[in-house]
Amino acid sequence: MNILRYFPIAGGVFLIIWMWKKDWFQPFRIQQLFPKSDKLFFEIKQSFTTLIMFTIVGMTTFVLAKSGVIKTYVYRDIDIHGWGYAVLSFFLIWLWQETWFYWMHRAVHTKKLYKWVHSVHHKSVNPSPLAAYSFHYIEAALEAIYLPIFIMVVPLHFNVLIIHTFFVMLLNVYFHTGYEFYSKNWLNHPILKWINPATHHNLHHSKFHGNYSLYLNFWDRIMGTNFPYYESYYREVTERRNSELKNRKENSILKGSEKVVREQYGI
Repeated sequence: MNILRYFPIAGGVFLIIWMWKKDWFQPFRIQQLFPKSDKLFFEIKQSFTTLIMFTIVGMTTFVLAKSGVIKTYVYRDIDIHGWGYAVLSFFLIWLWQETWFYWMHRAVHTKKLYKWVHSVHHKSVNPSPLAAYSFHYIEAALEAIYLPIFIMVVPLHFNVLIIHTFFVMLLNVYFHTGYEFYSKNWLNHPILKWINPATHHNLHHSKFHGNYSLYLNFWDRIMGTNFPYYESYYREVTERRNSELKNRKENSILKGSEKVVREQYGI
């Protein structure tokens, strides 16, 4: 299922904004240059490695649960816990994954683990959507095991599990697009500032040791691990984007006016 979902979505995003509409999306780029093709092929290769490891973790959990070695609390009858709990559990597993990811991410940034494991992901200094799953196989396993841990403790409806994994995959692809679509004032909002824009993780890829969270900015703010220039850099990226979009619009209007004049006077 991961293979069937990941490559069409990550590849589709890549084909649309990195290739087909590359010029139109250029103002939205965070880093202006594009990575070389060998980096992109590496991301594709490592994504296959990650998908295989995700499958191994999932199948191992399934077999161990079926054989009674471990007990999991995935259920299919919504009436067992009700709709309210199903919605609550969606947010619970999201928060758990965010917490697991932050501290696991900090761990793989320690000297030895970074060199042997996490440096694979950081070969994508200027990531593409295909970098979302570009991990060393050990890191892929670490990325995946938060889910078996959760369902061995907390009841989770099967459909919530499927929706959650799809949801976080979409977010992961978005944070690796290399493009910023959020508003210039995003980080000024008292609530939205706790939700990371794509620039947050892109900055982590280019500068490495900081901005460790992925979806939410809770742990980075609590632990003081946001880059000190993160917010000013975000304003720089979005102001440049808005300026380029404004110039494009003005040039389009100007060209349209010139065309009307030429047609009116037969020039």
